[in-house]
Amino acid sequence: MDGTDRGEWMTVAEVAVWFGVTTDTIRAWVRRGLLPVGRWSVPGTPGAPRILISRAEVRAFAELHYMGKQPPAWLDEPD
Repeated sequence: MDGTDRGEWMTVAEVAVWFGVTTDTIRAWVRRGLLPVGRWSVPGTPGAPRILISRAEVRAFAELHYMGKQPPAWLDEPD
């Protein structure tokens, strides 16, 4: 992934806002394999790569996460 199409990818912080949880919770879901991720580095920037999560994967996870519960409004919005 080269990061050229950011519209299809979300940061850990953006996903946390969507779900109303902390970034630590999202990272835990990633470590447990619940949210597949891509990793993206800014060229010339030292440090660990940023974690980006596919918007489609976030929606798919949300559909399972909210099964039998009241889903958030954003889940019903078109992409």
